Amino acid sequence: MKKNRMKKNLNSKVKVFLMLMAVLIAICLGVSPISYSQEATPSAESEQPTAKTPERPTINFNNSFYSQYIWRGYELSHNSFVMFPTVTVTYKGFSLNWWGDIDTDYAGEPEGVQCWEQDYLAWYSNSWKKLNYTIGYIHYNTKNHAHWDTQEMWVSLGLNTLLSPTFSVWYDIEDSGSWYYNLAVSHSIPISKERVCWKNDLSLDLGGSVAYYWQDDWTKVKVNYSAWHDGHIWAGLKIPLTDVCSITPKIEYSFPLSHKANDNIKAASFDGNDSQFVYGGLILDYNF
Repeated sequence: MKKNRMKKNLNSKVKVFLMLMAVLIAICLGVSPISYSQEATPSAESEQPTAKTPERPTINFNNSFYSQYIWRGYELSHNSFVMFPTVTVTYKGFSLNWWGDIDTDYAGEPEGVQCWEQDYLAWYSNSWKKLNYTIGYIHYNTKNHAHWDTQEMWVSLGLNTLLSPTFSVWYDIEDSGSWYYNLAVSHSIPISKERVCWKNDLSLDLGGSVAYYWQDDWTKVKVNYSAWHDGHIWAGLKIPLTDVCSITPKIEYSFPLSHKANDNIKAASFDGNDSQFVYGGLILDYNF
């Protein structure tokens, strides 16, 4: 009986996933079953910027369909399908963003399908010669109020050179005073459309990072911890569907960088025994 119920739940999740993918890809290809013109101003969709028209804000919609939610090496979902919808509005370097985590069968409390986390972000990005920089703010709003509700400021500095090295620092400004330092590299390998018989050029995107975590939070989780924390490597194949829409199948691997981090990440996992995670999914990206 239990086996049949689990099978039924799995089939339902697969059906929801396929339905959402069909609708979203249809929207990207311009054959949506709903009337998009009723949801947006026609001029915002059709009018292209010219020398005589002012620069307008850009809007990005992104939805990731993933096998697991891993954040800074920590397991935040277990044996469930997750979705990460996000909307970003950008104008002259300033960006506002909403990010969500929809877990189809959350393993903690409360259980079941739920929007477990909603984050609100604001940042400013610019560049000077080969240096690019970002200054930002993020508010984490989750259902696990005893642990993850907090606010951070962050700064990122990157170089427009080989491997695009980027160093980022996050600081918790609410109560824990924790610091998270991350050094990341990435590289994109273009794949011409002639080689793959596709209407647009593709790209193989590769990246990796290492991070150091320092936590001194006695107000919420009673933690005093500092260590080389998590490593992360990933690969994705970006497939443009149109000029404004793409899909990216992606695979990722997260692992601890030290024995201390291994014990810390294991203790925070759902079964107390996991510190390395291989996960991935499909990312849909749409700009208008």
